Amino acid sequence: MPHQDQHDNISKARMLLATRRFLKLDEWLLSQMRGWQNQGEGHSDYGLLMHPATLFTGTESPPLNPLEILSDWAQQCPQSYHAHALLGMVWHENAWIIRQPQEGEDVADHQWLGAQLCCDYAVLSFLRAIELHPRPTHALRHMMNLSGGFGEPYWLKALFAGEIPKPLHEKFSIQGSEIWLAGVAHIHALGFEPATHWPQILPAALQQTRKNDEEALDYWLRMAMSVRHADVGTMESYLLFHSAFWGGSDAQQMQIIDSPLCAEFSEEERNQFRANALCDALSGDIADRESPQALELQSRLAALLAQPLAPETRVRLLDLAGICIAYWQDDDQAGLAVYNDLFAVSPQAMPGHAARMFISRAVLANGHQEGLPVLTQLLTRGLSQANDPVLVAFAATALQSGLYGLPARPELCQGLMEHAWSLIQQAGDEQPVNDLVTLAHDMAINDDLDAAHFLMTEMARHGSAIHCYELYFFYRNGWHQDVPEQYHNDSNAMDCVLSAARSGMVPAMFTCANALREGLGGEPDYEQAMHWYQRAMDAGHLSAAYFRASCALDNGSDAEKRQAAEVWLPEILHNAQHPNRAEAAYTLGMAWLTGTGVKKNRYTADKFMEFVLELNPESEAAKQVHEDLSGSLRARMNLWQDKRKAEVEDPVAIYHTVHHADPETSLEDVPQSDNK
Repeated sequence: MPHQDQHDNISKARMLLATRRFLKLDEWLLSQMRGWQNQGEGHSDYGLLMHPATLFTGTESPPLNPLEILSDWAQQCPQSYHAHALLGMVWHENAWIIRQPQEGEDVADHQWLGAQLCCDYAVLSFLRAIELHPRPTHALRHMMNLSGGFGEPYWLKALFAGEIPKPLHEKFSIQGSEIWLAGVAHIHALGFEPATHWPQILPAALQQTRKNDEEALDYWLRMAMSVRHADVGTMESYLLFHSAFWGGSDAQQMQIIDSPLCAEFSEEERNQFRANALCDALSGDIADRESPQALELQSRLAALLAQPLAPETRVRLLDLAGICIAYWQDDDQAGLAVYNDLFAVSPQAMPGHAARMFISRAVLANGHQEGLPVLTQLLTRGLSQANDPVLVAFAATALQSGLYGLPARPELCQGLMEHAWSLIQQAGDEQPVNDLVTLAHDMAINDDLDAAHFLMTEMARHGSAIHCYELYFFYRNGWHQDVPEQYHNDSNAMDCVLSAARSGMVPAMFTCANALREGLGGEPDYEQAMHWYQRAMDAGHLSAAYFRASCALDNGSDAEKRQAAEVWLPEILHNAQHPNRAEAAYTLGMAWLTGTGVKKNRYTADKFMEFVLELNPESEAAKQVHEDLSGSLRARMNLWQDKRKAEVEDPVAIYHTVHHADPETSLEDVPQSDNK
């Protein structure tokens, strides 16, 4: 936990920055820098202060604009190392923000360009900072980070090659380029024009320092370490660029850690590097069971855990290791033992989200009751820290009936559920709600049906649509577990699915329409059923179109029957990707057979049955109708007679060549019970 002096130093830096007392801030930062730079102090806040996230995340209202205030600082104090170093960091951060891909999309060319234009400004600032201080550690470290993430700008490469870089418009053809216009818009949004002209010479400290063919990442590491030996932050950044995320591996990181590059670091610091590399390996794809990699990782983990480690590092390792160990040893209990060790680190130690879900699944769903003390500790800490909505709601459910090692304290449950829902609303994330559905299922597998019902009803009462939807199946005994008869209630089921449908949950709209059509808990309501089928269709539920048509044929007016047979079902048959195409063909065939919505014609009906069997050769219903219509001489005579009355010889020919458009995405992938 940060000590008071650290809070005071951060507050002082933010105050001086916000009041634009730049000379005073510079003088104070330089005094803080001396002890840190010489590594003579056991504790220094300078490394924390030299980060935009520290300086610009205060409570100022309105919040400070980092680019604006740092540009102002650099203009007022052109000889300030700190102004230029921090300005470079902020430009570098903006490059990452611009480069961030949209969900499900690749990074666009204009984003790369916008990011590179920010990097130009970042490099210009770092070069200026390097000129202004004899030991510019942060400027050199961030030049390494920028080179690793984005590569060096072309003009900086030219300077290192002893060339005079061409201006931007001479180097690239940007006149009228759409990508250029879109890319430069990113930097315009920040209030700046792109830099176009470059220094003609490197700072003196960098001249004649680069070896032939030396990679940028290695060069900037060497320069940073030359001015501050054994700088942990610099080495951590360097190792990160050799992780799997950047195309390296944990083995590559380990090789660097054991090389002369890390010889000046203490064993404690090297263990921290090893822990970071191991966490990188454990958080990626889990190595196959009994593979050499899995065996090596377990060996390295055991060796590292036997060493003195900072508590937060030990917790991070154990958190990632538990699920991996359970998989590698094919034993949930082995994973639970890892989390028991995690809880032993400190009273505040907590595993992450994946580990929490594993613990509940291992004890409740997989029946490892010997791991119950681990689950009890998880719930107890969830109550004491009370910042995780899933754990708070889980613990409240346990307190309701005295389950999972907690005492029965039902008087606390309502308040805890209110708090859990408040945390969910603050987070604005659906994941906790979905996790609580999973927990309800795990409780049911553990035969705690009352607890599962309590959890779902409490969440539904607070407005969770998916829990309302789950309760619909629960009350109808259509859940993944047999539900006691005392809970069977069609009226409650109807209320729940209607509530979920009204909240905008698309599968619930479709299910609600089916329930209204069936008359669940009362009389069938054709008009409301058709309303919810239409709502589901409008929201992209493909099957709703077929069920709307079949509902109209069963219960609609003559005009609606005609519309279903002449418009709605043919629309489905024209879509080769529709999931209910075979059913639509069968239903339309039966309409022709019975004269529902169309003029009765056995020949046309038989053609549709043949079409159904093309789409689904296993359809027993279509086989039976086709046999009845053509299996005897009298039946074939009837077909011949009706063929003469048919308007077209082959009524299904128009459906053999159809538009193969991709169907709209259905929203049926909302987590549901297993057998829905």
